[in-house]
Amino acid sequence: MTAQKKRAKAYKPGRLAGENIKLKLQPWKVAALMNPLTSILDQLEQEGTIDVTGQKGVAVFRDHNDGHWYESSVAIAGVVEAFEIHEIRFGLDLHLDGLRKLGKALEYGMPVDAHQTAAARDSLKHIRAATLEMSAGYARDLIQDFQIKEALGQAREAV
Repeated sequence: MTAQKKRAKAYKPGRLAGENIKLKLQPWKVAALMNPLTSILDQLEQEGTIDVTGQKGVAVFRDHNDGHWYESSVAIAGVVEAFEIHEIRFGLDLHLDGLRKLGKALEYGMPVDAHQTAAARDSLKHIRAATLEMSAGYARDLIQDFQIKEALGQAREAV
């Protein structure tokens, strides 16, 4: 009897384990993005309030993932800008206007009504659906591309 040779998989440098796994199989990663945004909307709808800083009255939220406080309008704008990149790449319409308008209302201290929160929830529904279909590697790359875009914008402002 002859021994069969086993074929070994070729080593592919630079490829991380799990980067092709869709985020729908990693719900904790999707929750890390969605839960803070959803909690902002929940508070607005249920209590009619938003947490603010004591000094300037800037809208903030506490991220339960890390326990830190962040500016709501800045976080919302970051999510919107990142998903605008995704929209452009794939020719999608994620209905980001509702979330964008909510972020602007919070930035300028404007009142927020039920129509605005409903539109923002619709945006989140589309964002969540798109996120679930992303691979972990693509999502990581999207975040890096957004960070590069932000750094370039800050460099232009500094000049």
